[in-house]
Amino acid sequence: MMRRIACLCAALAAMLCLAVSAFAQTFTVAAGAGYKKPVTALAKAFEAAGGVKTDLIFGNMGQIITQAKGSGAIDMLVGEKNFLDKAGLAFSGAVPLGHGVLVVAWPKGKTMTAPGDVAKPEVKRLAMPDPAKAIYGKAATEYLKKANLEKAVADKLLVVATVPQVTAYIQSGEVDAGFVNRTDVIDLGEAIGGYLEIDPSLYAPIELAALPLADSRNPEAIKAFAAFLATPQARAILKKHGL
Repeated sequence: MMRRIACLCAALAAMLCLAVSAFAQTFTVAAGAGYKKPVTALAKAFEAAGGVKTDLIFGNMGQIITQAKGSGAIDMLVGEKNFLDKAGLAFSGAVPLGHGVLVVAWPKGKTMTAPGDVAKPEVKRLAMPDPAKAIYGKAATEYLKKANLEKAVADKLLVVATVPQVTAYIQSGEVDAGFVNRTDVIDLGEAIGGYLEIDPSLYAPIELAALPLADSRNPEAIKAFAAFLATPQARAILKKHGL
């Protein structure tokens, strides 16, 4: 009898451990590197409001999509909705987060009066994210084409993987200008020389959204995070970061 009770207790303890383990599973959100600041702020606020522990992954969207397809460990992607809709992943909905804004920024000691100044001779190196993997690289390419600046800047373009890499080059003065999103430079102040917004009619709208993976193993965490994203607190965070 005592042996049966001991076995039962052991079984119950094992079940309890599994339940605690499942409940304690982290919720994983992956986003384009250019949205690191707002997504990190949202995750911290979500956790502080009683949400589950949130792990974050950042990179160019090409890398993120490949990881999401291969790992099965990502629960939600944050990025440009139209771009993600064509990624070959199954999503279970989308939470709109705002519109992204393409800007051209430059380092301290330099100045620009119009985005078209990127074609001037004094701009010898112009950085941009990879248009095949980063939505702001794609937007920059569209802008240059519609503004008839493609040929004028062709020999000065420096293509890198992510928006933060462009921003880093701008801050260090290694380039004379670069295309980034407003979110990444809005609070840099004197760390850069300044930035100008690009006319939004010269590139396709950038609709930022949070898209849950249909095969996520954390549907309850997804529901909780999606609900949090609709709160005034979350919307204030997004607005603060230029979205």
